[in-house]
Amino acid sequence: LVIKRVQQINGYIASFKKAFPKDKNPVTTENLVRAIASYERTLITPNAPLDKYLRGDKKALTAQQIRGMKLVEEIGCTSCHSGENFAGEGFKMGEGNYQPFPQIPGSKFDKMYNITADLGRFEVTKKVEDKNHWRVPTWRNIAITAPYFHNGQVKTLDEAVRVMAKTQLDMDLKDGQVSDIVAFMNALTGEFPKQTMPILPFTPNFSITPDP
Repeated sequence: LVIKRVQQINGYIASFKKAFPKDKNPVTTENLVRAIASYERTLITPNAPLDKYLRGDKKALTAQQIRGMKLVEEIGCTSCHSGENFAGEGFKMGEGNYQPFPQIPGSKFDKMYNITADLGRFEVTKKVEDKNHWRVPTWRNIAITAPYFHNGQVKTLDEAVRVMAKTQLDMDLKDGQVSDIVAFMNALTGEFPKQTMPILPFTPNFSITPDP
């Protein structure tokens, strides 16, 4: 349906021919995906406080954020949330770092947040070893991307930290520890790109809405 609509807009046809000059019929699902992916690669958020700190600006992080940074390493969070994006390192584009969640089943959070109702990667692969395995999410901009977890059941970052500590590390964190970790996670919020909304191709006096 999407392709049929795009094919009816002359402005898009011209743009696709320019972007994919070797293709006889450039308006295809594959090229539409490539075009969207190309745009999405521009949506980077650099210069988070942590980035500035690592480049030498020691005032970029507060004392509490530094405590939180040290704590996530000490208790083992970085065994999964490592690398530049805190989602695992050494993976090629398109690959993912899949880990079991919960790592330690049976806590009160399993039922409280319906954690194990979905079987994760198993739903796609049907491999037993993939049951309850999920792709490790990035911590970049995590402070502004609530709700949390695959089912969106956890509303706050503070609670998400408590859930992860218990289900993955079998730890009951103190309030101060949670606050320090959340403070550090706030230091991973970057600068958002400034974008100007373009004038999109249009179809004067013609509707591409399909007939009912």
